[in-house]
Amino acid sequence: MKRFLYRYTASILAAAFCLSAVLSFPSFAAVEERNLTPEDRYYMEIQSNSWENWPAGPQVYAESAIVMEASTGTILYAKNIDDQHYPASITKIMTVLLALENCDLDEEVVFSHNAVYSIDYASSHIARDEGEILTVEECLYAILLESANECSNAIAEHIAGTTEAFAEMMNERAAQLGCTNTHFVNPHGLPDENHYTSAHDMALILQEAVKHETFRRISGSANYTLRATNLKDEELLMNNHHYMISAYKTSRFLDDTVFAGKTGYTTAALNTLVTCATRNGMDLLCVTMKTQGSGEQGVPLYTDTANLLDYAGENFQKINISQNETNFTINQNELFSTGSSFFDNTTPMIELDDDGYVVLPVGVDFSAASPQLEFVDGDDEVIATLTYSYAGQEVGSTDLLMTGTDIQEFTFQKIDQGEEEEPTDADEETGAQVRLIKINLRIVGIAAAAVVLIVVLILVFRKLSSNIFTDWHFFRNWKRRRSERNAFGNQNRIRYRSWKRNRKNWWKFWKK
Repeated sequence: MKRFLYRYTASILAAAFCLSAVLSFPSFAAVEERNLTPEDRYYMEIQSNSWENWPAGPQVYAESAIVMEASTGTILYAKNIDDQHYPASITKIMTVLLALENCDLDEEVVFSHNAVYSIDYASSHIARDEGEILTVEECLYAILLESANECSNAIAEHIAGTTEAFAEMMNERAAQLGCTNTHFVNPHGLPDENHYTSAHDMALILQEAVKHETFRRISGSANYTLRATNLKDEELLMNNHHYMISAYKTSRFLDDTVFAGKTGYTTAALNTLVTCATRNGMDLLCVTMKTQGSGEQGVPLYTDTANLLDYAGENFQKINISQNETNFTINQNELFSTGSSFFDNTTPMIELDDDGYVVLPVGVDFSAASPQLEFVDGDDEVIATLTYSYAGQEVGSTDLLMTGTDIQEFTFQKIDQGEEEEPTDADEETGAQVRLIKINLRIVGIAAAAVVLIVVLILVFRKLSSNIFTDWHFFRNWKRRRSERNAFGNQNRIRYRSWKRNRKNWWKFWKK
C-alpha cells in the first residue's frame, strides 16, 4: 500500500493541480465553436430575409455576414451579425483607426525587440529588424496591404507604450463606437481565445475608419513601394492582398467600385474579409466572417462579397431627407399673418440638415419611412434629431437646425483627426468672428421680435381705444337714464304714501 502511494503520489498531485487550475482559470472566451461544413453555413438562416417588405438577400458561405450603408448606418443584410468570431487580421482596422486618431503620418516609429520577435515567424510580416525606423504612414501601408504583424506591434507600442495598453485603448474605442460583442487582446489578430468580435461590431469600426480619407487612400491602394530605411538598403514592393483591389494573385474579382478593404485568415478564424464599395450612390460596408475553403482563387470568399454588393446596389436607394420631408420646416409666414410681405419673404426659422439621408428598398416612397422626433439640449444650432424607421429597422436620420446663421460650415465640418493641427492665431480670430456673428444674430433677432411686439400692441391699443370711447358714451347715457327712472320712482312712492295716509285719515273720519 505504501509502495502504491509513493509510486503514484506525484501523478495524483499533478492531476489535482491541473484540475484546480482548470476550475479556477477565468473563462473569457465567448466564441462558440461549431463543426459545420461549408454547406451547413451556406444554408444558415438570414435574419434580414424575415423582415417585412425587405428585399430577400442571397445565400452566402460565410457563417456571419453584414452589409451596412456607411453614412446612415442602415443594415441592409444580416446573417448572424452578433455572433462572436475570431477576426484574424481584420483586427488591424481598429489598429489603423487608433493610429489615425492619435498620430501624425510623418512621425517616426522605432521597432523594438518585442515588436519584431513576439510574433510567429510564419505569420504575415515584412521582415523589419529591431531598431529599424519607419514613419507612421509607411507602417499603415504595411499593415493594410501586407498585413504586417510586426508593424502592428510597433504602432501599438508607439501610441500606448505596450501592446497590452494598446489593447485596452482598442476595447475602449470599440465601446465608444457601440460594439457589444468585441474584446481585443492584441493589435494584429493572431489567435487568442480572448480575442473576438462580431460582423456587426466590425462594420461599426469600419464605418468610423472610412471617415478618414487617409484610410481610404491607403487601404484602396493596389501596391506601395517602401523606401530603403536605416537598416535596409533596398526598396520593398508591397501588394494589397484584397483581390477586389489588387490583381495580387488573380484579376478575376477586380472591382473599380471597391475603394477599401482588408483580408484575414487563421486556422481558428478561417477567412474573414471586409470590403467597402460605392454602389448606386451609397458607400456599402460588407463584412464576412468564418468562410471556409476560399483557396487561392478566392472562391467562395470573394463570390460571397460580390453577390452581397450586387444585392445591396440593385435593391436599395439613398434618399435625401431635406428634399422630401415637409412636416418639420416652419416658415415665418406660418407664425404671422399680417397681410404684408415683411414676413413672407424671409427664410424659414427651422430647416433640415442637407446631409441627412435614409436608405430604402428600391420602389419604396419616402413617405413610407416613419419619423421619430427627439429634442436635443445644449446645442445652439441643433434643435432636434429626426430618426426614420422602415420595416422595424432604422434607415437614417437628420438634424433640425435653427436658420439665420452662416456659420454652419464651421460647426459641422468634419476634420480628419489623423491630420488635426494645433489651433493658430487665424483660427482663434475666426472663432472670435463666429462668436461675434452669433451675438449680432441674436441682437437682430431680439430687435425684430421687439418691432413685431410693438406693432401688435399698437394695433391692439387702437382697437381697444375705439371700443372704450364708444362704451363710455353708452355707459354715461345709461347712467343718466337710470337716474331719471329712479327720480320717477321716487315721485310715485311719495304719491302712494300720501294716498295711503289720506285713506287712513278718511277712514277715521267716516267712523266718527
